[in-house]
Amino acid sequence: MPNYCDFTMKVVGRRNSCRTFMTKLLSYDVPNHFYRIFEADVYDECEVEGTTSLYISGYCAWSLYTCCKGSGYFDGDLFEINTRELNLKMEAYSHEPGVGFEEHYIYDHGKCVEDSCVDMNEWLWDMSEFPTYEAFKEEYPDAPPEDDFDDGKAVVGGFGDEYCVWNI
Repeated sequence: MPNYCDFTMKVVGRRNSCRTFMTKLLSYDVPNHFYRIFEADVYDECEVEGTTSLYISGYCAWSLYTCCKGSGYFDGDLFEINTRELNLKMEAYSHEPGVGFEEHYIYDHGKCVEDSCVDMNEWLWDMSEFPTYEAFKEEYPDAPPEDDFDDGKAVVGGFGDEYCVWNI
Protein backbone atom coordinates (compact mmCIF):
# COMPACT_ATOMS: atom_id res chain seq x y z
CA MET A 1 0.00 0.00 0.00
CA PRO A 2 1.46 3.39 -0.94
CA ASN A 3 1.74 6.48 1.16
CA TYR A 4 -0.98 8.88 0.09
CA CYS A 5 0.01 12.26 -1.25
CA ASP A 6 -2.54 15.09 -1.11
CA PHE A 7 -2.50 17.61 -3.92
CA THR A 8 -4.15 20.82 -5.02
CA MET A 9 -4.02 21.85 -8.64
CA LYS A 10 -5.09 24.74 -10.86
CA VAL A 11 -5.64 24.15 -14.59
CA VAL A 12 -6.21 27.10 -16.95
CA GLY A 13 -7.32 27.06 -20.59
CA ARG A 14 -10.33 26.40 -22.81
CA ARG A 15 -13.21 24.78 -20.95
CA ASN A 16 -13.19 21.55 -23.01
CA SER A 17 -9.42 21.19 -22.60
CA CYS A 18 -9.69 21.64 -18.83
CA ARG A 19 -12.43 18.99 -18.72
CA THR A 20 -10.32 16.61 -20.83
CA PHE A 21 -7.39 17.11 -18.43
CA MET A 22 -9.74 16.26 -15.56
CA THR A 23 -10.82 13.08 -17.37
CA LYS A 24 -7.17 12.07 -17.80
CA LEU A 25 -6.64 12.42 -14.05
CA LEU A 26 -9.38 9.90 -13.32
CA SER A 27 -9.66 7.50 -16.28
CA TYR A 28 -7.28 4.85 -17.57
CA ASP A 29 -9.36 4.62 -20.75
CA VAL A 30 -7.93 7.72 -22.46
CA PRO A 31 -4.52 8.28 -24.06
CA ASN A 32 -1.82 9.85 -21.88
CA HIS A 33 -3.85 9.32 -18.71
CA PHE A 34 -2.28 9.90 -15.31
CA TYR A 35 -1.47 6.98 -13.02
CA ARG A 36 -2.71 6.13 -9.53
CA ILE A 37 -4.68 9.30 -8.95
CA PHE A 38 -7.15 7.95 -6.41
CA GLU A 39 -9.32 11.02 -6.13
CA ALA A 40 -9.56 14.35 -7.95
CA ASP A 41 -12.47 16.72 -7.36
CA VAL A 42 -13.14 20.17 -8.77
CA TYR A 43 -13.70 22.41 -5.76
CA ASP A 44 -13.99 25.67 -7.69
CA GLU A 45 -14.37 26.75 -11.29
CA CYS A 46 -14.40 30.18 -12.87
CA GLU A 47 -14.46 31.57 -16.38
CA VAL A 48 -13.11 34.96 -17.41
CA GLU A 49 -13.30 36.10 -21.03
CA GLY A 50 -13.50 32.55 -22.38
CA THR A 51 -10.70 31.17 -20.21
CA THR A 52 -11.64 28.55 -17.62
CA SER A 53 -9.80 27.89 -14.37
CA LEU A 54 -10.41 24.59 -12.60
CA TYR A 55 -9.29 24.20 -8.99
CA ILE A 56 -8.80 20.53 -8.15
CA SER A 57 -7.97 18.70 -4.94
CA GLY A 58 -7.27 15.04 -4.46
CA TYR A 59 -4.72 12.43 -3.55
CA CYS A 60 -2.47 9.99 -5.33
CA ALA A 61 0.06 7.23 -4.65
CA TRP A 62 3.46 8.32 -3.36
CA SER A 63 3.87 11.71 -5.10
CA LEU A 64 2.82 13.79 -8.08
CA TYR A 65 6.26 13.10 -9.49
CA THR A 66 5.64 9.36 -9.43
CA CYS A 67 2.10 9.53 -10.84
CA CYS A 68 2.42 12.39 -13.31
CA LYS A 69 6.03 12.81 -14.36
CA GLY A 70 6.76 9.23 -15.28
CA SER A 71 9.23 8.03 -12.72
CA GLY A 72 7.28 4.93 -11.81
CA TYR A 73 4.44 4.22 -14.20
CA PHE A 74 5.14 5.90 -17.54
CA ASP A 75 8.28 6.75 -19.46
CA GLY A 76 7.66 10.46 -19.99
CA ASP A 77 6.33 13.60 -18.37
CA LEU A 78 2.52 13.47 -18.45
CA PHE A 79 2.23 17.05 -17.20
CA GLU A 80 4.35 18.17 -20.18
CA ILE A 81 2.50 16.02 -22.71
CA ASN A 82 -1.01 16.91 -21.56
CA THR A 83 -0.50 20.65 -21.04
CA ARG A 84 1.12 20.86 -24.49
CA GLU A 85 -1.52 18.77 -26.29
CA LEU A 86 -4.44 20.48 -24.53
CA ASN A 87 -2.88 23.99 -24.67
CA LEU A 88 -3.13 24.48 -20.89
CA LYS A 89 -1.35 26.07 -17.99
CA MET A 90 -1.20 23.93 -14.86
CA GLU A 91 0.10 24.51 -11.36
CA ALA A 92 0.13 21.89 -8.60
CA TYR A 93 1.18 21.63 -4.98
CA SER A 94 1.43 18.39 -3.03
CA HIS A 95 1.81 17.48 0.64
CA GLU A 96 3.07 14.05 1.74
CA PRO A 97 3.54 13.90 5.52
CA GLY A 98 4.49 10.18 5.69
CA VAL A 99 7.84 10.64 3.97
CA GLY A 100 7.93 14.39 4.66
CA PHE A 101 7.95 16.54 1.52
CA GLU A 102 5.96 19.03 -0.51
CA GLU A 103 6.10 19.47 -4.29
CA HIS A 104 5.35 22.44 -6.55
CA TYR A 105 5.01 22.27 -10.34
CA ILE A 106 4.09 24.85 -12.97
CA TYR A 107 3.63 23.99 -16.65
CA ASP A 108 2.89 26.49 -19.41
CA HIS A 109 1.66 24.78 -22.60
CA GLY A 110 4.12 21.91 -22.23
CA LYS A 111 7.04 23.87 -20.80
CA CYS A 112 8.04 23.11 -17.20
CA VAL A 113 8.45 26.46 -15.46
CA GLU A 114 8.72 25.23 -11.85
CA ASP A 115 9.78 21.86 -10.46
CA SER A 116 10.43 21.97 -6.72
CA CYS A 117 10.41 19.46 -3.91
CA VAL A 118 11.21 20.52 -0.34
CA ASP A 119 11.48 18.68 2.96
CA MET A 120 8.66 19.05 5.46
CA ASN A 121 7.75 17.49 8.78
CA GLU A 122 4.18 17.33 10.08
CA TRP A 123 3.56 17.03 13.80
CA LEU A 124 0.24 15.84 15.23
CA TRP A 125 -0.42 16.51 18.92
CA ASP A 126 -3.19 14.26 20.23
CA MET A 127 -4.46 16.26 23.20
CA SER A 128 -6.44 13.30 24.55
CA GLU A 129 -3.18 11.36 24.90
CA PHE A 130 -1.04 14.36 25.88
CA PRO A 131 -3.30 16.92 27.61
CA THR A 132 -0.47 19.43 28.07
CA TYR A 133 2.27 20.61 25.77
CA GLU A 134 4.80 19.67 28.46
CA ALA A 135 3.62 16.03 28.35
CA PHE A 136 3.79 16.04 24.54
CA LYS A 137 7.26 17.62 24.58
CA GLU A 138 8.47 15.05 27.10
CA GLU A 139 7.50 12.27 24.68
CA TYR A 140 8.69 14.19 21.58
CA PRO A 141 11.61 16.41 22.60
CA ASP A 142 12.21 17.58 19.00
CA ALA A 143 8.64 18.88 18.61
CA PRO A 144 8.22 22.48 17.42
CA PRO A 145 7.17 25.23 19.85
CA GLU A 146 3.63 25.12 21.21
CA ASP A 147 2.71 28.31 19.32
CA ASP A 148 3.34 26.48 16.00
CA PHE A 149 0.39 24.14 16.60
CA ASP A 150 -3.01 24.94 15.17
CA ASP A 151 -5.77 22.46 16.11
CA GLY A 152 -3.14 19.91 17.14
CA LYS A 153 -1.11 20.13 13.94
CA ALA A 154 2.18 21.84 13.10
CA VAL A 155 4.13 21.80 9.85
CA VAL A 156 7.84 22.51 9.90
CA GLY A 157 9.52 23.25 6.57
CA GLY A 158 7.73 22.85 3.28
CA PHE A 159 6.53 25.89 1.35
CA GLY A 160 4.94 27.52 4.41
CA ASP A 161 2.80 30.53 3.53
CA GLU A 162 3.60 30.02 -0.15
CA TYR A 163 1.75 26.66 -0.27
CA CYS A 164 -1.16 27.03 -2.71
CA VAL A 165 -0.35 30.61 -3.68
CA TRP A 166 -1.25 30.44 -7.35
CA ASN A 167 1.17 31.90 -9.90
CA ILE A 168 -0.85 31.17 -13.04
